[in-house]
Amino acid sequence: MNSTKVRFIERDYYRTMMVSHSSYLSDSQIEKILDAAGTHWADLTFKFFDDGSLTIIDNDTELHIPLKELKGAAYDFYVRQRIHMIRTNLENKILQSA
Repeated sequence: MNSTKVRFIERDYYRTMMVSHSSYLSDSQIEKILDAAGTHWADLTFKFFDDGSLTIIDNDTELHIPLKELKGAAYDFYVRQRIHMIRTNLENKILQSA
């Protein structure tokens, strides 16, 4: 069975969001804001299987995380990845039938 691995680093996710939504903040200002947050940033690996199943691994602890425990940016990332994969799959099927 084929699978696709995608890594999610929460700090990078927020950095990308800040860069893309603010033309007024410099890179150093964004880094200061993220450093000031003083939080533990999630570092997860999502493994998406062709049959629709999913495995989520916390890269810090090597433990599996159930989908229902995702929240915030990690859940947003998961939803966007799932939509992208579904869209790609549908586009490939349309091209095959054409």
